[in-house]
Amino acid sequence: MISYLKGKLSSKMPTAITIDCGGVGYEVNVPLSTFDKLPQIDEQLQIFIYYSFNQNDGVRLYGFLLLEEKQLFQQLISISKIGPKIALGILSGISVNDLIRAIQIADVVLISTVPGIGKKTAERLVIELKDKVGNIKIGSDFMTSNAVERSILNETETALVTLGYKRFEIKKAIAEISQNNQFTSSEEAIKMVMKSLYKKRK
Repeated sequence: MISYLKGKLSSKMPTAITIDCGGVGYEVNVPLSTFDKLPQIDEQLQIFIYYSFNQNDGVRLYGFLLLEEKQLFQQLISISKIGPKIALGILSGISVNDLIRAIQIADVVLISTVPGIGKKTAERLVIELKDKVGNIKIGSDFMTSNAVERSILNETETALVTLGYKRFEIKKAIAEISQNNQFTSSEEAIKMVMKSLYKKRK
């Protein structure tokens, strides 16, 4: 069983990365909560792995930079009708800290904002995990190690949610744009993200 992979980051996209471990490239599916914190291409990293196999998809590797993310992922997939893909969607649509708080205070509305998660599934998630997530504590899990840029992106997400955009769409757009751009102000970031979201809706 694979516990973790340690190697060079060969490629990265918002939903999957490739890690070169001694000349062998491993494709790993990741949530945005992990993608946000990845190093640059060709830099070294260690990522915790959840190994999955089924008849339809074959072997799939799911990766997390923080062990606590992996633990929460495993708790999510332990719930009936929540498989790895849906669990990744949940971790991509809501930050880990926000998800833990939402479960603890039974914020079904917030959890239901994730695509593919209806009210009944959100309620079941709260019931089954409320007493299990208390020991999972993660610090700031938003976007980047640079404190200034993290603050800018946090303000951007909050502003766009207020304007009516879905949190999942915002986080995905920010992740894609930030691969090739560094934001110097929240105003600049908001304009770029809104432009990206507008293009996708056309």
